[in-house]
Amino acid sequence: MENSVLKYQSTAAINFNDDCFDAPILSHNYVDGCGCVEFEGNLTRIGEKAFFDNNDLISITLPDSLIEICDHAFCRCKNLQEVVVGDNLQRVGFYTFGQCTNLAHIKLPDSVTSIGSYAFCLCWELKSFIIPKGVTKIEEWTFNATGFSHITIHENVKEIGYRAFAHTHLQSIVIPGTLKRISEIAFWNCKKLEEVKICNGVEVIGRKAFSECINLKRVDMGETVELIDEQAFEECTSLESITIPRSVKEIKWRAFNKCPRLTEVTVPNDTVIDEQAFNCHHINKY
Repeated sequence: MENSVLKYQSTAAINFNDDCFDAPILSHNYVDGCGCVEFEGNLTRIGEKAFFDNNDLISITLPDSLIEICDHAFCRCKNLQEVVVGDNLQRVGFYTFGQCTNLAHIKLPDSVTSIGSYAFCLCWELKSFIIPKGVTKIEEWTFNATGFSHITIHENVKEIGYRAFAHTHLQSIVIPGTLKRISEIAFWNCKKLEEVKICNGVEVIGRKAFSECINLKRVDMGETVELIDEQAFEECTSLESITIPRSVKEIKWRAFNKCPRLTEVTVPNDTVIDEQAFNCHHINKY
């Protein structure tokens, strides 16, 4: 059986616990800031908290044999800047890279099918990210307060969880039509978000989904949206106009409240509108 090799850079040699890996450590060498760990047989799993709170770790290269990175494995590695992942990874666990505040470079292969909740929460230096094509659900809080300005959500994604992209630096976002519902607070407080395109197929814009996106200027809403839930666009203070598609059956309480520049709204005749939905702005019926 081939041996797996893990390479890392750090400010000090790292002490490894055999229990954190599913293959025995064969050798471990550390010279001038560079470490090399060889495992007896294929390493397929990095266990829970294997590198938890390790502030010496700067970068790491993981072997192609790796299939799973477990919960909290690299959580709070505050000086970790780069992770190179092999081609066969399938699962990234709960809070795996959470609070890695200097993590700037990581690319997950399309073999990944599961990314856990909070997996990249508070990764402030992560500027862009591509969702692997094997992922169909983005869990709650997964990218909350992550620093990226751009993210690609492919058409295999069918669900975005609660607060998944809240408080990020996104500038624009395309919501694919495979997604039926944009969950509550999914993009809350994305202060740099200027443009949203919601493709045909999306049916529900959840409560506070885009609230407090203060630079949001343009919303291109697909022809399949049926419900705009409470406070969905509340305090989008740069939004100036919007056309509600004929498919929308209901606009709920304060959906567009505190949007001071929204002076003109075009809404279908038969749409049920809460009396406070538009904060008394002029409404055109069609």
